[in-house]
Amino acid sequence: MDPLTRHVMLFNQGVRTGDFGPWLETFAEDAVATFTGVPLGPFAGRDEIAKAYAEHPPSSTMRVVAVLPAEPDGYAARFAWDDAPDTGGVFAFRLRDDRLVSLDVTLDAAPPPPATPENAGAPPA
Repeated sequence: MDPLTRHVMLFNQGVRTGDFGPWLETFAEDAVATFTGVPLGPFAGRDEIAKAYAEHPPSSTMRVVAVLPAEPDGYAARFAWDDAPDTGGVFAFRLRDDRLVSLDVTLDAAPPPPATPENAGAPPA
């Protein structure tokens, strides 16, 4: 499986199950994650990234809407949130020895809110 497909599949699995462990295992120990469009990070190291995702778990799975040009050791894609398909952003990551060493996420808007009994089934704001 190519790294881009693996990244999205394991991320979505983490959103659905609440267990981001398999996705985080693809990160190098010294990985860095940065975010634009949301007041989080940057996070340095897999443990810090894991803590950030445990404290601020994404509320929606995503789908790739376009693969973008990237550096030879990297991947980039435009994505849309499944729970708010008119929003999303761009993610880019670089690999070293098949491990993710940097993840840059730029959001077009705030991600969809977590589902609650009050908003379950409601359209995103």
